[in-house]
Amino acid sequence: MRFSKPIKTLFVCLLTMGASVFSLVNAQEQVEVTDAELNKIAAAFQDIQKVNMEAQQKVMETVKDNGFEVDRFNEMYQASASPEKSVDATDDEKQRFGKLMSDLQQMQVGFTEQIEEIISNEGMTIERYQAIAMALQTDSELQGRLKTKLEQE
Repeated sequence: MRFSKPIKTLFVCLLTMGASVFSLVNAQEQVEVTDAELNKIAAAFQDIQKVNMEAQQKVMETVKDNGFEVDRFNEMYQASASPEKSVDATDDEKQRFGKLMSDLQQMQVGFTEQIEEIISNEGMTIERYQAIAMALQTDSELQGRLKTKLEQE
């Protein structure tokens, strides 16, 4: 069984938890993670992956329901996120894009709450989960341990 794609999906899910909180943890700091903690992360993984897939699907539907092609939305989003980029858009597009971004932010809050509940139900604090998530991004030994746990599930 290949788990590289699910592990990448896990990292995407972890990032949705809030980059600002992650910045509080020094990525270079060695984090000791017990097997019990890795078991909890592995157990939460499938539920988090379901939330992530649901989120992606709902975002795509919402984008389309607001009259945007995915490529056009991405173009406008990139321009809104970077001062170096610009995009020609009609007033109507700009208005729909603004409403869409507001809707997506509200959806993000709901998805984040679902993920936090999954983590909490596994008996972990959000802070500890995030610390381990950061360590997983840079610690290949820890990644291997998690992969082994996921293969055992």
